[in-house]
Amino acid sequence: MAKGQRRRAGDTGLLPDGGNLTADQLDNATVEALQDYTVFGLRCLVERCRHWQAMAEIELEKRTSEGME
Repeated sequence: MAKGQRRRAGDTGLLPDGGNLTADQLDNATVEALQDYTVFGLRCLVERCRHWQAMAEIELEKRTSEGME
C-alpha cells in the first residue's frame, strides 16, 4: 500500500502469483496461519507486535507534532 493511503474493508492486496485478496480475506488467511504457530511462536509474535506498535506510536506522535496529519 502506498504511503499515506488507508486500508479499507474492500481493499485488495496483490499476491505473488498475481491474484488479489480483499482485506477481509487477508485477515481470514492470517487467522488460519496463526493456528499453525506453536505457543512459543505466538508469544514471540505478540512481543514483536508490541514492538511494532510502540514504533508506530512514536512515528504517529512525530508526524502529529510536525503537522503531517
